Amino acid sequence: MGTIIRGIILGLSITAPIGPTNVEIIRRGLKQGWRSAAVFCLGVIVALLFYLFLATFGLAFLTESAVFNTLLTSFGVLVLGYLAYNSIRDFFVGTEIDLDEQAGANKHFVPGIVLTISNPAVLLLWTGIMGADLAASHGSVGQGFLLSFGILIGVAIFFTILTLVLHYGKKFLRQQYRKYVSLAAGVVLLFFCVRFGYDLLRRFL
Repeated sequence: MGTIIRGIILGLSITAPIGPTNVEIIRRGLKQGWRSAAVFCLGVIVALLFYLFLATFGLAFLTESAVFNTLLTSFGVLVLGYLAYNSIRDFFVGTEIDLDEQAGANKHFVPGIVLTISNPAVLLLWTGIMGADLAASHGSVGQGFLLSFGILIGVAIFFTILTLVLHYGKKFLRQQYRKYVSLAAGVVLLFFCVRFGYDLLRRFL
């Protein structure tokens, strides 16, 4: 039980800070409603399952592969650039943000997986923390599963709170202000795109 509780606390503390994933959840929640944000969160959790699987079975050595990291970072730059472009475009072209729009699940579920998988910071963070925790506690594969389960519960709790805030708080945000949120989200996503792109350029140089 202690391992699961530690995992929950770990999941909450790491998921809460603002990053490209949380920014995209907020943008989708304000643009297309909390259901879209919830489906996107589900995609994120599926991607985290993949990374936690890698860490639990000792495959964190992939983070030391220059080729693997270069490919992952390149893909991440493209994904973040695309999402940033869409967010900023919604502001400048005057697109109405429709909270009643019901988009297909794949339009949100798959991007949740892709954004998380292609974010090299997520790979380094989760595999690094999982590996360090298991090494420090001399944990077995079974304990790794318990820790992963706790982390996923913590992530799910945070995403549930975030989607509820979006659901009940959107009525206090006027249409024109939602567009500014979309613009701000685009700028943040662009920042991460440029930062990862700069890291990628340094590797080549």
